[in-house]
Amino acid sequence: MKLFVGAKALVHYKGKILLVRESDNYEEGAQSGKWDVVGGRIESSEEVRDGLVREVEEESGLSVAPVHLMGAFDGFPVIKGEKCHVVRLYFLCEATTDEVVLSKDHDEFLWIEPQNSGDLVLMDDIAEMLKAVATLISRVS
Repeated sequence: MKLFVGAKALVHYKGKILLVRESDNYEEGAQSGKWDVVGGRIESSEEVRDGLVREVEEESGLSVAPVHLMGAFDGFPVIKGEKCHVVRLYFLCEATTDEVVLSKDHDEFLWIEPQNSGDLVLMDDIAEMLKAVATLISRVS
């Protein structure tokens, strides 16, 4: 079984978190239409934070600074017909702008207050991570 490590960014800008919606055009996607945060697989030759910064830039055009590890989750999805073990590390990241340029993997984006995801259909872990960010931000404010 293949093992993948993914770094995911809870991109924070002026009190809001960036969410992106998976596109029908995402080749490895199985959750089209669901909302997620940017990030992706870390290359074996790169450090996790460097890979995270690279993935955020590729998927959103944003430059970020990772601030805090927020959580870790794993699962066993089927990718291209093969069962894999995927470990996801979530980092709170600060952005210097909210000017997003999406990759073809996503078809829409939103900046939301972390406690207000409303009726959005979220991917695994995202609701829990938004609650954690909202708690952290309320403690700091």
